Amino acid sequence: GHYLHSLDLLSAQCAALHVDFILPAHGHVMADALACIAQLKAHRLRREAKIAAVMQANPQGNLDQWLPLAYDDVDPRIWPVARRSLLAHVEHLQQLQTPSTESSAA
Repeated sequence: GHYLHSLDLLSAQCAALHVDFILPAHGHVMADALACIAQLKAHRLRREAKIAAVMQANPQGNLDQWLPLAYDDVDPRIWPVARRSLLAHVEHLQQLQTPSTESSAA
C-alpha cells in the first residue's frame, strides 16, 4: 500500500513540476519519468496479483512455500531479497481483507 501510494505521489509531483527524468539512488537515469513510474506501478500490481493467486491456491502455505511460486521468474539467488518484498505484499493483501476498525466504528 505505502509503495503504491508513494508512486502515485511521485507521479503527481512529476506531472505538476514537469519533471522529465528521475535520478534514482541506484541504477540508471530514468528518462520519461511518468512512463517509468507507470511501469513500476504496473509491475508491482502484476506481482501482487500473482502473489494473491499463489496464496489463494495454497491458503495453508507460508512465505517459504509461496516464494518459489510467486517469484518463479526471478533468479533463485535473488529470493532472499524477494522474500522481503513477498512479506510486504502478503501484509498488504491481508490488510485489504481485514475490515478497518475505523469504518466499523462509524
